Amino acid sequence: MLEQRPITGSNATLDAAPEAGPQQQQGSQYYDVPIRAFVTMVASAALLIGVAGNALVVAVVLRVRSRLLTPTNCYLVSLAASDLLVLLLGSVTILVELNVVRDNWLLLGVPGCKLNVYLTYVAVKTSAFAITAFSIERYVAICRPMRAHALCTVRRAKRIICAIWLCGLAYNSPWLYLATLVPVRRLNDTVSACGHRLNRTDPGYAALYVGDLLLSYLAPLVLLSVLYTAVARVLFRSSAPSAESGQPMRPLRTFNTARSLRSRAQVVKMLFVVVYRIVSEWYRVISRLLVLVNSAINPVIYNAMSVKFRREFRSLLYWI
Repeated sequence: MLEQRPITGSNATLDAAPEAGPQQQQGSQYYDVPIRAFVTMVASAALLIGVAGNALVVAVVLRVRSRLLTPTNCYLVSLAASDLLVLLLGSVTILVELNVVRDNWLLLGVPGCKLNVYLTYVAVKTSAFAITAFSIERYVAICRPMRAHALCTVRRAKRIICAIWLCGLAYNSPWLYLATLVPVRRLNDTVSACGHRLNRTDPGYAALYVGDLLLSYLAPLVLLSVLYTAVARVLFRSSAPSAESGQPMRPLRTFNTARSLRSRAQVVKMLFVVVYRIVSEWYRVISRLLVLVNSAINPVIYNAMSVKFRREFRSLLYWI
């Protein structure tokens, strides 16, 4: 088991987000060699692939602004920044815990613990908020095309992204108080782990857990389900033959060609896969490894499902 309970009964995770305040065994002597090797391999791979991939996403969008600087891609850049933060904090912390210092949190102290927890939760929440925002943007563009010209703009997307990060910083500010070092037993020794002040038996723990679950997971999940159901229905009707005339229905007014319609549908499919992947990974999270993989895999999805991203990725790599 990677996760260990601190003596106080604290637990650094309130939802399926990464355990920013890790309650893991501190030091390689507390792990079997196969477990340490496997976790090190996965964390290292996620760090290398995820950092490179997400950095390329940002570089590609900024390099070819004339072709890729769209509202949706602005949100994807914000999502890539969040994933980079999760990967850098989470992977490095795991690798240090496993292979370097037994009581490593004493090196960072309480301020380091607080900052690690706070920034990781900021990254996770802004990621969820960004996904919700670009899903709303896609819904407006496809289901309300007459309003899309005014609402779905790069300028508005940038403002929303700034608001998302400010909200993420404010929403997670309680962690600057709650996060702290707690004593944890390791075999016959006691070491310091980064946890939080609340015990599971405290009334505030349940309130914080339920509130965070509703606001940052269940509410966005319900909203995304409704939005993508509506988008799928519109796309299906737009491409299906008319029952009366036997001819294809006219495309949406904002789509000038069938190629444009297919391109929009491909973007929606890609975003749906991103959302589904995050939902499924969060539901099955049993350790921080899955969260790291979750943050590393977005660029793979973009390349697999977007011809434009794949072409620009290749162009940038060739240029480098």
